[in-house]
Amino acid sequence: MKNKKLQLALLTVLPALLFWLAWPPRDLFFLSFVAFVPLFMLEEETKDIKYGAWLIYLSLLMWNAAISWWVWNAEARSSIFMMLANAGLMYLPWLGYRKAKKTFSQSRAYLVFISLWLGYEYLHLSWQITWPWFTLGNIFAKHNEVVQWYEMTGTLGGSLWVLVTNTLIFSTIYKIQKWTKWIKPALVVIVPMLISLPFYFSAFERFFIYESEEHETLLVQPNIDPYHKFQQGQEVNNLLQMLKMVEPKVTPLTKYVVMPETAVVEFVDEDHPERFASIRVLQDFCKRHPQIHLITGISTYNFYDQGETMSETARETESGLFYESYNTALEMDSSGTMTFYHKGKLVPGAERMPYPQLFGFLEYFALDLGGITGSLGSDPYPTVFDAGTKPDLAPLICYESVFPGHVAQFTRKGANILLVITNDGWWRDTDGYKQHMYYACLRAIENRREVLRSANTGITCRIDALGQIQERTEWWEPTVLSVNAQEHSTLTFYSQYGDYIGRLASFIGVFFVLGMFVKVRSKIGKG
Repeated sequence: MKNKKLQLALLTVLPALLFWLAWPPRDLFFLSFVAFVPLFMLEEETKDIKYGAWLIYLSLLMWNAAISWWVWNAEARSSIFMMLANAGLMYLPWLGYRKAKKTFSQSRAYLVFISLWLGYEYLHLSWQITWPWFTLGNIFAKHNEVVQWYEMTGTLGGSLWVLVTNTLIFSTIYKIQKWTKWIKPALVVIVPMLISLPFYFSAFERFFIYESEEHETLLVQPNIDPYHKFQQGQEVNNLLQMLKMVEPKVTPLTKYVVMPETAVVEFVDEDHPERFASIRVLQDFCKRHPQIHLITGISTYNFYDQGETMSETARETESGLFYESYNTALEMDSSGTMTFYHKGKLVPGAERMPYPQLFGFLEYFALDLGGITGSLGSDPYPTVFDAGTKPDLAPLICYESVFPGHVAQFTRKGANILLVITNDGWWRDTDGYKQHMYYACLRAIENRREVLRSANTGITCRIDALGQIQERTEWWEPTVLSVNAQEHSTLTFYSQYGDYIGRLASFIGVFFVLGMFVKVRSKIGKG
């Protein structure tokens, strides 16, 4: 292209466009195999230009905006900061690649880029500033028939597939080689899809040909506007409205009733729950239907005992007492037994200020999503709800369902069915709630467990162990969805070993970075 500025502009815009077309809920997932190619070209074209790094950053920023613009509907100010910061983190693997080309061979520079990118994705699964929405392996969530091998690799296996394919295709294009050189990148695209077939048929035989017991479950989608549900005086009325929807659907075979995140908005003391009207309403419902286990989202708090060690999220009352606030999942049965699980993966900014000693000054950017404000407490380990003779349940609360390794921990602890209780209405009718639903399909494949979603707003559905969406609701459709869920107990390879690809890639990436540092220092010493 003779016009250099136009060429650079196209190379800057193309990655965001290609990833947007590839990402769920759209269907062109195969474009992800070339989406990084324009960025590699941009890197080559700008390596000797002063502002070249800024063009790559701008391209990554446009990608962030194209995929996650809907966060703006929850909080404009915070969404801008989030996209700017995440684009900066995305740039670090590119910076490593740029430095590696000056130190190592081209093929080794590709390896540096791939390992650093996977390390970046693994970091977002591990630290407190979590934002795994852009994990490349999520691209295949809607058309997951091509990644049934996630039961072995997890979602990071899909990320590795995308990265390797892009580097091979760019290498082939850039060197202008014979057409026979295209065989290798073509095989890298096609072979994993073919490998997916035996995994699919094997899982189909294990979970569908041989009949297993079904468990009638009611999934509640009340569609109460999340921006108004926390209004004072409506706490119990909202709950009564939900149970009124449920009552006509209950049958003698109903085993579970699942209500969404913060379905109970009354702020409940876990030490004395029976003092609260919402809890008494739920207890009465369970007594009327003794065959049922009820699971619901709820806002709770718990006071510290005198001398008890407090976390950094502890809050102080005017009288000098300390307590924790939680986004909680509650299990209840007719005997009155209650089990609480406190959300372990909290949304940065909205539910917790990450590393408050370092980033306390960023409270200005915190999301305001109603309910209990400020940093919430969390459970360090997953809690599986023991339903007695019924299958045990994993109570995943909203954002937790996008963390593959976290979900695998529930499976290792004995969960037979995965629940997702969520409230996706903050983002309105956008891609956000659709992406969140499709990501849950990957958790089903990784663990070979059925996923039952109960969404206050969004999509309520049942996802089978092949990752296929079965019964489902539509957006803003108040209803109670009756499904027959199947339990599964076999642990997949991924369930047992988690994100081993991320751990290995992080080690390799750090090794290469240290190697580059040593080489640069040795050159300086010789000079």
